[in-house]
Amino acid sequence: MALNRTWCCTCVGEITFMIKYGKTKSGNQRYICKLCKKTRVENYIYQAYKPDIDKNIIQFTKEGLGIRSTSRILKISTTTVLRRIIVIAKNINHPTISKGKTYEVDEMCTYLGNKRNFIWLVYALNVYLFRK
Repeated sequence: MALNRTWCCTCVGEITFMIKYGKTKSGNQRYICKLCKKTRVENYIYQAYKPDIDKNIIQFTKEGLGIRSTSRILKISTTTVLRRIIVIAKNINHPTISKGKTYEVDEMCTYLGNKRNFIWLVYALNVYLFRK
């Protein structure tokens, strides 16, 4: 088994080498980390496994693209896009609202799944940030 200089995403800070660990069904080389025993493929065929796909989803969402257009451009499934958006949204930190500043507050009512599951989205914008 030959050593490869492929990095392990869970053993950050450790000097580890991943070794060859067989092949996938499509014939791509699979590697395994010596420390944590996690496997990894160097070149995935399916686009959703690529490391920069979350950044692209965030960028397209900010630009106003819909779920289907995002999945069509990135060549991944719409359910994958939706699941990634949920994971990304759970990792967003709540902003701190300071006293003594002027905020503009707005709300929007929508629903999830069906029209009986109402949800309110409330957001506040710092007025001075946009008037400079």
